[in-house]
Amino acid sequence: MKLFEPSIARAARAYTGLTHIELAKAANVASRTIYRLEKDGNVTQETLDRILLALKVHGVATISDESGRVSGLAFNDLVQR
Repeated sequence: MKLFEPSIARAARAYTGLTHIELAKAANVASRTIYRLEKDGNVTQETLDRILLALKVHGVATISDESGRVSGLAFNDLVQR
């Protein structure tokens, strides 16, 4: 099951202004993992949690459905980028 739709992942990263490499470093994952998330959405829950935490630090919160799948984004404009 996809936990994070690729289009939502791309939008989240675009909002932050981070490159694939910068987000990977912030999440402590390989840059290839960010590419994979944005291509097909298939990453482990542990990896997704790391990426979501890095996005949160950069002002992106996620909205999840009842199954825990990310279904949308919320943005915090108060975070300085």
